[in-house]
Amino acid sequence: MVLIAGLPSCSERPFRNKTTSGVGVLFDGEPQVFDSSLVFMGAAVGQIVSRERGNGVTRISIVLDDQYDNLKKTNLTAVVKNGRLHLKVISGYGDPLPPGGCINGFLNTTSYRLFRFSHVIDNINASADRRVQRLLARSGLAR
Repeated sequence: MVLIAGLPSCSERPFRNKTTSGVGVLFDGEPQVFDSSLVFMGAAVGQIVSRERGNGVTRISIVLDDQYDNLKKTNLTAVVKNGRLHLKVISGYGDPLPPGGCINGFLNTTSYRLFRFSHVIDNINASADRRVQRLLARSGLAR
């Protein structure tokens, strides 16, 4: 009977639709974050303010200190490392995040590195395919 009484408290809350001044970090699964501070290049840059789950996705809302507002761009990502959320810049250029915007979150450094590696391969493959098509068109040879 105790187990049945405890089940409703374990239900997942759906995402709220209201906009906050923070940034949402979306994870596929449940990140093991035990410290509420955010780290960027070794410095504490903000705080985790809330955590929500819905359909196997976890959204952690973060707020950056005022001096780090310039990090709120589409190229920002978050990686869980040793129970803390580490912010990383995934590429050289990013557009400003829209109000209420979200960034990618990765459960560990391995999943972050695999994501980056797979996108490098995708780009290389797309480039290789375009080069083959250009050469084939220029050569006039049939496939």
